[in-house]
Amino acid sequence: LIIHNAQFDMEFLNYEFERIGYPLLSNKRAVCTLLLARKKFPGKKASLDALCTMYNIDISHRTFHGALLDAHLLAGVYLELCGGRQDSF
Repeated sequence: LIIHNAQFDMEFLNYEFERIGYPLLSNKRAVCTLLLARKKFPGKKASLDALCTMYNIDISHRTFHGALLDAHLLAGVYLELCGGRQDSF
């Protein structure tokens, strides 16, 4: 799982899974892009919006916080955090 602020989301997901009797997810299954960004850019803003701006990822069509759009933006941010997109593929 690639998650921005994984600690929050994993707690939320596991709370809901516990309520319905599903097995809990291990925190080891999540990659936290917030922690990656803070490590790569100490002292800089590490919000999803800030990272999109830093990496020139277009957020002009983002008028509200929505899971599907945020997941798409996070995919681009994650690729950049890991070394950059390779448009030639």
